[in-house]
Amino acid sequence: EIYKYDAPFTLYAMSWSNRPDRKYRLALGSFIEEYSNKVQVIQLTDEENGEFKVKGSFDHPYPTTKILWIPDTKGVCPDLLATSGDYLRIWKVNDQTNEVKLESLLNNNKNSDFCAPLTSFDWNELDPNLVGTSSIDTTCTIWGLETGQAIGRIDGNSVTGMVRTQLIAHDKEVFDIAFSRAGGGRDIFASVGADGSVRMFDLRHLEHSTIIYEDSQQQPLLRLAWNKQDPNYLATMATDGLEVIILDVRVPCTPVATLKNHTACVNGIAWAPHSSCHICSAADDQQALIWDIQQMPRPIDDPILAYKAEGEINQVQWATGQPDWIAICYNQSMEILRV
Repeated sequence: EIYKYDAPFTLYAMSWSNRPDRKYRLALGSFIEEYSNKVQVIQLTDEENGEFKVKGSFDHPYPTTKILWIPDTKGVCPDLLATSGDYLRIWKVNDQTNEVKLESLLNNNKNSDFCAPLTSFDWNELDPNLVGTSSIDTTCTIWGLETGQAIGRIDGNSVTGMVRTQLIAHDKEVFDIAFSRAGGGRDIFASVGADGSVRMFDLRHLEHSTIIYEDSQQQPLLRLAWNKQDPNYLATMATDGLEVIILDVRVPCTPVATLKNHTACVNGIAWAPHSSCHICSAADDQQALIWDIQQMPRPIDDPILAYKAEGEINQVQWATGQPDWIAICYNQSMEILRV
């Protein structure tokens, strides 16, 4: 079962909506190498004919480096969407009109005329008031969001943000940040960057960090993703790397598994939301591969599922609210695949 949407522009950032009353809804970001870019909110409205409808669309300065919907699986929070690029922006979708309006622009470098672009961000799943961003200026910033009065009020005032903490996370640019579900799920996060290291931080003890892994060739690490069910495991990948590196925080510095079937550079990784032993990787070889890592630490030789797209896949996302579905982007196309 595959449904395809063709956008009017090259796609890069993409996110599944988490609300139970908004099935098959995604946000897609354009990748146009100029100032003016777009974000579209689309939804599969006709399963018979596999038709996606554009529910909303808005302009975005520069391409979005990442898009996330609020991690609200119960549908009790305002319908918010966040994007990163030059700054972190929070947007609100109007239920009735599907109009999307900017709620908040969060800028942490008030005293400078220059902005340090954000490479990525993560929205804390257990505490949706926490958002962490990563930047090329070597820092990570943790924001505390306030949505008017109670987060449940639909008409509530707009979203405001306060910097909870900003820290120098790496020696060079930081390329990704992700919160862990360990220890209550609010305080522990990790980051990767151009210095080739994976570092773990605890908001309660920011005076030190733990280096979980360093690339032997000191290749920049581009992405990291925590296992959704078992917070001991995380995955990362290096620039132009053909493999996905699986790490166990209890055994720092040595990968517990390396997934090696891609024949061109890996661009994305996504853990299954409902299983601790499945992960999907997507690459320039046009393949999306699903792996079963139960055998670790014995080598994992082959994926259990492979899908070949019609172009180089630059993004993969596994739907939290609909764990049977994976979305991929290549060129101007987005496909959702039932697994």
